[in-house]
Amino acid sequence: MDRLEFKAFFYAIGDYSRFSILSSLAKRDLNVSGITAMTGIEQSNVSHHLHCLLNCGFVNVRKDGKERIYAINPEVRQTVNSIISHIASYKKQIISCDIANRAYISRVIK
Repeated sequence: MDRLEFKAFFYAIGDYSRFSILSSLAKRDLNVSGITAMTGIEQSNVSHHLHCLLNCGFVNVRKDGKERIYAINPEVRQTVNSIISHIASYKKQIISCDIANRAYISRVIK
């Protein structure tokens, strides 16, 4: 693994909207309307994020008549569920991490 692969992976999975889409797809396969309903993300933004997730291999798509149904890659489902579990288990420590919070705040303020 090189730096570019590492950064691209975390860029793709580290966006809250994209992670929300992955989290929804970890529960069940959905079309764009279903993803919009589950995440509250506007349909045009869902389509944009799905393009990234498809290109990264995190999501697969199949046609069902006129609809496109999106499904999470099974290996990615395990990763997403592990991340959700880890966040739930270590929420207090994550929220109170001064280093991570300082880095986040400095990026948001810029």
